[in-house]
Amino acid sequence: MDTLISKLATRPQKASPAQSKQIINHVAAASFADNLLAVDEPLWGGFWQGDVIAPGYRLPAVELALLRAIRLDDDWPEGTSVPQYLADLHRTILDPQVGIWTLTAAGQPCAVFAAPIRNPKSEIESLKSITVVWYCASTGRLHAGYRTIAAELNLGDAVKQRGLESISELKPTSKEKLDWLAQAVKQREVDDAHSLAARLDLEILQIRAK
Repeated sequence: MDTLISKLATRPQKASPAQSKQIINHVAAASFADNLLAVDEPLWGGFWQGDVIAPGYRLPAVELALLRAIRLDDDWPEGTSVPQYLADLHRTILDPQVGIWTLTAAGQPCAVFAAPIRNPKSEIESLKSITVVWYCASTGRLHAGYRTIAAELNLGDAVKQRGLESISELKPTSKEKLDWLAQAVKQREVDDAHSLAARLDLEILQIRAK
């Protein structure tokens, strides 16, 4: 399946319905990247699992993604565990209405999945109408999971493999630009660490910040 995703990401072609289903089942079994990534400056000074987050602090990518989702985006409630967060991401991939896009990011073949948030538990969550999950075929891992408004999902030249028609016409309410994204992009652009996971993280942040 990773070979198929790679072909779809590098050529402007669409998967068949059967292939899309196979991709969904394949990615739904993937774990999240566990590479160590530098924690974003807006999170410095906070606590995580009993430790104070200081400049230079690094966390496994999945824990950093969860911290961002909880404390910077307000997408998931404080106290959400990594397994709970991952369960939400896997439910998104398996959602009957999931949309799928293929593209390259940091030079790597990726698939992006987006589906409606089911039974939102808060006003903030209801405004963020979809959950978005990024998968990289080179690593075989998930690399991002966040929530946004359907109309603000901007994936550039990505090929839409499967649409999100049921909510694609939603019009976003005006909201402030997420300053932390621009700050995180700037921080990572001057970071000397250039691992694949770090490069993917940077490009996903850049796409989100557009």
